[in-house]
Amino acid sequence: MKNIFIWLVIIILLPLISFYTVMEGYFFFKPIEVFHEVVGRIIPLFFPIIVIILFLTNFTQEQKNNFITYTRPRIPLNIYILSKGLMNAFLTGAIIFLTIFLSFVFSVYIEPHYLKFIDFSSTSVETYSVTFYQFLPYGDFTYGIAYSLWVSINAILYSTISFLLLLLLRRSFVALSAPFLFYHIFNFIAGVFGVAKFSPVSTIFPFNIEQQPLWTVLVPFTFLLIISLFLYSKVIRNKEEWMI
Repeated sequence: MKNIFIWLVIIILLPLISFYTVMEGYFFFKPIEVFHEVVGRIIPLFFPIIVIILFLTNFTQEQKNNFITYTRPRIPLNIYILSKGLMNAFLTGAIIFLTIFLSFVFSVYIEPHYLKFIDFSSTSVETYSVTFYQFLPYGDFTYGIAYSLWVSINAILYSTISFLLLLLLRRSFVALSAPFLFYHIFNFIAGVFGVAKFSPVSTIFPFNIEQQPLWTVLVPFTFLLIISLFLYSKVIRNKEEWMI
């Protein structure tokens, strides 16, 4: 019940809080701009923390309470760890996907047609484009699906890195903090050197800058993918040293 409550808070409550903050005092021309504000306010700030608390906090409790040790007579350790890694990836990806996609459905389809809390300007103005608008010619729904999948894939990658670090490092706090530190330090460095288009926040939640080529979003993603593959190879080679 505790886990379900946390998941519902992330899927439903966080987007609703963001929507409440933009109901008044903001000027919108299109429903998709509401989606940008709903998704681009609270979630980007806490993104690395959100992807960690979905599953990995439970896994750290199993480590601390020696639960994994007592499961070894019943199931091979590598199978148990693999199942935990897959469950972490599945839950994280699914919950983040639902959070983004349901926010899109609410902002673009439900709110302007049924609730109508926001008054859209009737002025015909060409608003600025953001990255992933490349999918809009194929329809709003395609854009919503593609962008939601992108955010969920990044969430899986961040949480997988933490999961692998939990197996390698004795201090779980360091393993859980690593994605958070990378996310915000990389954002800071990209801003200092004037390449914000390559920052994690601008490649996962690209609503703070104008539209960029799609290849730009792959720069930090590829870097993280290389790190995860390196950690995975290290985990495979050092099974005897797993922190369980």
